[in-house]
Amino acid sequence: MNNPVSKILIVDDSDVVRRILCKALTQDDYELHTAVDGEDGRQKVHELKPDIVLLDVEMPVLDGFAVLKEVRENYKVEEVAVIMVTSHNDGKGITRAFEEGAFDYIPKPATDSEIQARVRNAIRALQLVREQKTLRKAAETANQSKSAFLANMSHEIRTPMTAILGYTELLELEAKTHQMPELFLDSLDTIKRNGGHLMELINDILDLSKIEAGKLDIESISCSPQTIVEEVLELVQVRAEAKGLKLEASYEFPLPAEIQSDPTRIRQILINLIGNAIKFTEVGTIRLETQLVESPGAEPQIQFSVIDQGIGMTESQLSNLFRPFTQADSSTTRKYGGTGLGLTICKRLANMLGGDISVTSERNKGSRFTAAVDTGNLDGVERLQELQQRIAPETEASESSQPQVCAIPEFPLKGRKILLAEDGPDNQKLIAFILKKAGAEVTIAENGEVARQAAVKAMETGLLYDVILMDMQMPILDGYGATRKIREHGYSGPIISLTANAMEGDREKCINAGCNDHITKPVNRKKMIEMISSICNEEAVV
Repeated sequence: MNNPVSKILIVDDSDVVRRILCKALTQDDYELHTAVDGEDGRQKVHELKPDIVLLDVEMPVLDGFAVLKEVRENYKVEEVAVIMVTSHNDGKGITRAFEEGAFDYIPKPATDSEIQARVRNAIRALQLVREQKTLRKAAETANQSKSAFLANMSHEIRTPMTAILGYTELLELEAKTHQMPELFLDSLDTIKRNGGHLMELINDILDLSKIEAGKLDIESISCSPQTIVEEVLELVQVRAEAKGLKLEASYEFPLPAEIQSDPTRIRQILINLIGNAIKFTEVGTIRLETQLVESPGAEPQIQFSVIDQGIGMTESQLSNLFRPFTQADSSTTRKYGGTGLGLTICKRLANMLGGDISVTSERNKGSRFTAAVDTGNLDGVERLQELQQRIAPETEASESSQPQVCAIPEFPLKGRKILLAEDGPDNQKLIAFILKKAGAEVTIAENGEVARQAAVKAMETGLLYDVILMDMQMPILDGYGATRKIREHGYSGPIISLTANAMEGDREKCINAGCNDHITKPVNRKKMIEMISSICNEEAVV
């Protein structure tokens, strides 16, 4: 691909110097223009928009530095490169030129070859900067396309998963109520378990996409390392017991009672590391060690180490460990499954929290994964010498002695009128069934326009729906447009968005359209009913 002819503007109040510069540059294929002083040069920069400006420093009325300042204020570096032409050899003028945005300088007098070399160098630099800008734009476009694809993929997978997991849960409840055969229950459990694995896969892909796009939010709040460890162990205990593995925790004191970090992301890292340890360990113990690491000149960090007695890895396998979609080797993928995304996500999360993840391993003996995160400022923070008691013993005993009674009433949505805007027939039936079973009266709108008409009619008759459940991806008029139009009519009732999109900013997009809250597919039956009930109760109080 041939580069276009470079346009060069020579600005100098000396006719002799202009001729010398033009003569030196004539042999190269440039489009040459001249200006007789600073004011003429300033005007021609705007008229011609040259690639290179050869700019004399000392000129009457408007000197070279004044022209340079205006060029830098109006044009980016990749648009116009300025080469100062100066007779000063004390270095001060040259230093000032560079500080104010000049690319290079040509001393007076200069040979033809020096003039040519400096101009060619400036043109090559301009071309590289412009190519980088083009590549960066292409990369940003590709990133946006990837994010759009992943968001669409998320929607396309989550929408049918709502029906699959939702109906599986309903069948499971009915099967247990009617004491169906074990084979029936096992089959439902298999569907539910594999559906869960599929959701883990799509969540991993979306997490990695958010991290790469720089759209994953990281919090910095006060949190307890001890509490995080206890919560993580509670979550993974069942998986360890199912394989007959022992799970232990140890602490090296003193430990800070609190740190400033993101507890959700720390839990995500630890659950993934311990989950891997459980996956790759057949017998033995998995231990989680926690300690504070303080080094001179470095930020203090909390270090979590997960030690297993599993299959271990070789040096060559370790080298591929943190690459996306990669496991130790293909046989590992076949035997144990997994996407190979978990460790990649964990390492990048640890980096975002100011730390890193390292690993040591020995084949057939086990592995040690160490995740470190910054603690934030520990000045004035209590240093624990032993574990804190999280719940007062008498409170715990009192709670455990009481029979567990379900706090959710049998018909929590009894008498509530709900408009369900959803275009998918399977999800219409599923969500309507869940709502009706909770006592609600349900009206279905198959697209956004029908939902808009129903909401406006309800407002005109003075009988607002208690809640509108609005799917955001619908034909004719989508949920965003429908919600905005409903709000424009003055409708004040609660609207909850129902969407399979799970990318960063989707919730905010729904709220900005006029929704009160947001539910992500696959729908969690209990959370959906609780949210609707809570919003209805809040409206009743108001």
